[in-house]
Amino acid sequence: MLTPNQLAHFRTFGFLRLTGLFAQDIANITRESQHIWESDETPRKNQEIRLDRFIERSPPLHRLVIDDRVYPVVEQLLGPDFIWVGSEGNVSGRNRVNWHADRKYYRGGEGHWIDYTQVKLMLYLDPLSRETGCLRVIPGSHRMPLHSDLANQEIDAASEPFGLDGPDLPSAALETTPGDLIIFNHCLWHAAYGGGPDRRYVALKFAARPTQEDQLVSLERYTPHIFNPHEAFLKHSDARIRKMVAALPSYRSGRLCA
Repeated sequence: MLTPNQLAHFRTFGFLRLTGLFAQDIANITRESQHIWESDETPRKNQEIRLDRFIERSPPLHRLVIDDRVYPVVEQLLGPDFIWVGSEGNVSGRNRVNWHADRKYYRGGEGHWIDYTQVKLMLYLDPLSRETGCLRVIPGSHRMPLHSDLANQEIDAASEPFGLDGPDLPSAALETTPGDLIIFNHCLWHAAYGGGPDRRYVALKFAARPTQEDQLVSLERYTPHIFNPHEAFLKHSDARIRKMVAALPSYRSGRLCA
């Protein structure tokens, strides 16, 4: 469970780093993850392998979703009826992942459902520092007006936002040791610079249960397969996992359940 100070930190700055939370389990998580990567024949694209529906492929990894270090925390952040958005496993050899938000909530400079909270939980499987490609975040950029101010400086490989090279933008570098857990709001602007040949991470993604039909548009736009959850979760033996995905197929119509 998160403390009041940790909750306030997340709501204000848009992220948390929980050190050593999975230190006793990271070897098993790494072994299962490596098996998935080695069993999949997806070719590298832009120097990385990115596999969606990652933990759904491995029954031993399903436990992460309902682990006492994950489930109650997500419930604190999103409410008791949160939904499963998906998972990914990434092996990256890129030395520049420029500033971006996984979900951009602006239209014509105005906030659009930025208060619809979605979170990403990340376990990096390798030690990472500022120089070797750790996650960098811009605190508070999950909220207006900073979120849209950064969007106006849309960042690509050739750009210099605010006249600065990407690594020089004011930010927090979240250096990690395997076993640390990072949680951040999907609207938070983040990046990574530097790094070796392969950086590995596993990510779990959740969202508050949608209450506005336009929120379904947001979910579908940014998340492939969200309304077609993996059969392993639809038929899972744990009722908590089934509850996270049970309503998702009915959202395909673009309408909320009655």
